[in-house]
Amino acid sequence: MSDRTNDHVTAQMLLGGRYQVESELGRGGMATVFKGTDTVLGRPVAVKVLSPQYAGDANFVTRFRREAQAAARLNHPNLVSVYDTGTDDGIHFIVMEYVDAKTLADYLAGGGRIMPERAIEIAEAVCDALSMAHAHGIIHRDIKPPNIMITSKGDVKVTDFGIARVISGADTLAQTAAVLGTASYLSPEQAQSQPVDQRSDIYSLGCVLYEMVTGRPPFSGDSPVMVASKHVLEQPTPPSKLNRDVAPGLEAVIMKALAKNPDNRYQDADEMRADLERARLGQTVQATPLLPESARTQRIAPSGPPTAVLPPVEPGEGERSRWWIPALIVLLILVVLGTGLYLLASSLLQDNATLVKVPDVRGFTQDAATRTLKDAGFEVTAEFQVTTNQADVGDVIKQSPDPGTLLEKGKTVTITVGKAPKQVDVPNLVGMTEDAARTAITDAGLKVGTVTPQADPAPAGEVIGQSPPAGQTVNKGSTVDIVVSSGPQQVTVPDVVCESLGKAQSELEKAGFHPVISEETQFNAECPKNGQVAAQDPPGNSSASSGSTVTLIQSTDVPPTSPPPTSSP
Repeated sequence: MSDRTNDHVTAQMLLGGRYQVESELGRGGMATVFKGTDTVLGRPVAVKVLSPQYAGDANFVTRFRREAQAAARLNHPNLVSVYDTGTDDGIHFIVMEYVDAKTLADYLAGGGRIMPERAIEIAEAVCDALSMAHAHGIIHRDIKPPNIMITSKGDVKVTDFGIARVISGADTLAQTAAVLGTASYLSPEQAQSQPVDQRSDIYSLGCVLYEMVTGRPPFSGDSPVMVASKHVLEQPTPPSKLNRDVAPGLEAVIMKALAKNPDNRYQDADEMRADLERARLGQTVQATPLLPESARTQRIAPSGPPTAVLPPVEPGEGERSRWWIPALIVLLILVVLGTGLYLLASSLLQDNATLVKVPDVRGFTQDAATRTLKDAGFEVTAEFQVTTNQADVGDVIKQSPDPGTLLEKGKTVTITVGKAPKQVDVPNLVGMTEDAARTAITDAGLKVGTVTPQADPAPAGEVIGQSPPAGQTVNKGSTVDIVVSSGPQQVTVPDVVCESLGKAQSELEKAGFHPVISEETQFNAECPKNGQVAAQDPPGNSSASSGSTVTLIQSTDVPPTSPPPTSSP
């Protein structure tokens, strides 16, 4: 691995052979963001480069890339889109949509506030972004002002989806703080390293909304540990105590989002957005408003004469006053019945409260899908199915129940993970008969593909070619194509008598024959010159097998001599 780090990522550097770095936009504990250009599409992009202390951790890098790939599947106007992810000489990066905007942290710097109406609009947009992410099983885990961008037109975009997600629940608070930079927006379950679900993002958004209208986070302290402990143990000061412009409805929404127990918060982003809209329109919100100071319980001072001892009851008076006994019995019966009905209703409501939408984990790796489903409160069972699509190997290709189904927490969700077929070696089939080759293919766990006949000097029915070649490793069940000889092809032999030897050889080779020059010579009166073809075998214009031999006999200019005449006796 290269020694290059973020400090080596400089202007005009080309990452992945495509993304040209131009200037640094920001730097955090986890990564550095650069402005760049996609040289293929000619568009501006933001390139986030993983910090060196994480680039050397193979497990972290793997989770970083997987979650970035999962975030790339999200497409929403309130989300900063993730285009690509890659590695270049040890530099791990993701490529995102470039947004010319300021972060919410820029507007809140120095204790600045945002008008409650505008704060509600920003929070509604964040809810829309979270709703899309949560529907795909992605928990942000790092909702905070630096990750909320506001364009010059007032559009809101949430960034760093899939980045904070790689921090597992097993990370220590110190590690979490090092990455997030502040513990001001951690949910109580994050602060205690407990499993989280979408309601953790709801809490963090409540912290951001609190800061927008008050100018400060709900809790502060000298260290991340102190702030985290306040998230777990203390109640925030009501926002209206810090800003009189915060209406009771908005305050109720904020305080419900900041509930310590996730069951007491909004259960999803859509529910919180609906209440935010009610608060913006001046309607009654579903969250319970805080009681004003004047309505709170007060101690009532004693008045009237002190308690005195009653005189003894006259005889017979007790019997006349026992009418209250039947009334007391009826009252007790009503109390018992009321208590039973209350407990029954509470049980039913509690059962309904545990129904959660099943996240969509199709396309996730098995580990990512399991983690997402368990974070949502479900048990997970994995099944495996052979797939010929290499891109699906190791990923979830289907799930049961279907995504979006309301299911009780603790129930089991079954995921089906793509598995690569068994690998086998292709046998050597050349030289076999077609029937023998078919048997060999089947015995190897493969299938016979296309059988192509082709003229060849080899005997008819013999395999003369195959694809894939012998020895190559392929998926079990793959097809193997073979080429089978149909025997030598009969072609017409060119007539090359009286041609020069060189020209005769060339013509015969072009016709598919193998010319051989005989050592003997022969006189041919039609071509008596030396170096010509006096005769050929087989003769010209006859039929012969392609690839067979044609023998050429050279001509001579010496005619044969006649034998001397014999004398008569």
